Amino acid sequence: MNRKGQALVEFVLILPVFIMILFLVVDFGTIYSRKANLENVTSDIVDAVKNGKELSWIKEIYNDYMINISSSEDYKKITVADYVNLITPGIDLILDDPYEIMVERFVYDD
Repeated sequence: MNRKGQALVEFVLILPVFIMILFLVVDFGTIYSRKANLENVTSDIVDAVKNGKELSWIKEIYNDYMINISSSEDYKKITVADYVNLITPGIDLILDDPYEIMVERFVYDD
């Protein structure tokens, strides 16, 4: 029996699964990193809103993100979103591609 051929066949069968797992790890790492970055950006935007900056000024500074500020009687709802392009083939069957990351904060009026 040829053991070298058997090892090669096993390697060829396992390689696509390993590559898919590797791509998934990269995708979820990218999503996690971008979410952490978006949390920091949202904190900066909340500080700007608390200091009375206008939405147009905020959008000019943070033009890479989709920013929405809606007001109520008691609070302002700040929503900041960004998109991540996924690299894993077939992941769009489970997640949207591009995947939307969104952070919401509420600023209550004093």
